[in-house]
Amino acid sequence: MQAIATGVLVVMAVLFGVSASLRGAYPALAWVEAFSEAALIGGLADWFAVVALFRHPGGVPLPHTAIVPRNKDRIGAQLGLFVEQNFLTASNLAARLRASDPAGHALRWLAVSENARELLAGVRDAVPRLVDAVDDAEIHAVLRRVLVDELERVDAARAGASVLASLAEQQMHQRALDRMLPAVARWLHGQRAEIKRRFARRSLLTPGFVDAYIVNRFVDGMIDLVGEVAGAADHPMRRDLDLALAELIVRLRDDPATAASAERLKTSLLYGASVDDAAAAAWRALRARIGREPATASGARFADVVATTASALLAQPALVARLNGKLAEIAEAILPRFQHQFSALITDVVHRWDAREVSEKIETELGPDLQFIRLNGSVVGGSAGVLLHAALVLAGAA
Repeated sequence: MQAIATGVLVVMAVLFGVSASLRGAYPALAWVEAFSEAALIGGLADWFAVVALFRHPGGVPLPHTAIVPRNKDRIGAQLGLFVEQNFLTASNLAARLRASDPAGHALRWLAVSENARELLAGVRDAVPRLVDAVDDAEIHAVLRRVLVDELERVDAARAGASVLASLAEQQMHQRALDRMLPAVARWLHGQRAEIKRRFARRSLLTPGFVDAYIVNRFVDGMIDLVGEVAGAADHPMRRDLDLALAELIVRLRDDPATAASAERLKTSLLYGASVDDAAAAAWRALRARIGREPATASGARFADVVATTASALLAQPALVARLNGKLAEIAEAILPRFQHQFSALITDVVHRWDAREVSEKIETELGPDLQFIRLNGSVVGGSAGVLLHAALVLAGAA
């Protein structure tokens, strides 16, 4: 198109030269001269206007030329703002989501077992690579910092009181006692020989059979007591435990000294090795679990379950419609927070472009229409020249 528009200018220049030189011999060529002259002027004017958008005409830095490269950054900013305010609006996006049925598309894709398997395989392959990309020491440090930052904001005394109150309300301490007491009885029975040995070291003057008798009676008494506590829900020792727990809860809530002790305990735990060990153990467990490749059969079964579930959801059009509506609502609520980031992206990308590259991109996109402007300039100019010449002929001035 550029070659055609330039060719028309050349043709008009040739016609003007020929008609101007031969007009004396052939008066009718005055019409050709008027047309070609005006067409040449109009085409040159529009050539200047088109070229001035993208570069300096003829390389001469005339004022108000090379408009696009000189205003590249402003054009990028305005383009980003235009897209943000007229296209990436919450209402536009929500309307598009409602019309495009995103939930239905996703469910129809997942309803194909092969697609579900492919998705799960991709996630299974990607997660270990992501985990391998991080350094264990860095993860430990991050986990520790998160734990410490979160726990530092916790009121240890009140948090402890709330936890203990909840446990007491549900009788969890009594249930724990029910589990512990039989184990204590078994332990006592298994430690008879050790207790006898230690008792004999403290009682050098008594014969061994006396030591054995005393120790056996003592251990039997302790086992009986443990059994009584375990078998009676209203045993006095159980009530003592209830009272002690209730008293501790009150002290944690109301006693400044107890609260201070709880804070000191929390601080010693946070800045001791236990938090580091906990963070490292948590990461090791997670990493080991991620590293274990699931069985192919179980993965295939899970993919089939996903596909079956998706098919079942598709059979409920009202549910799919609600999902689409909810997605649109979420997008409408979230987009305003990030809307400006999209326009900033456009602005930044255009800012990083080379000015010549921007000019070439825009000129390539608009080139044919711009060259038509040049052609139209020649045609309109030529037509105006013929009309002016006709007016002069009618007025008797030509």
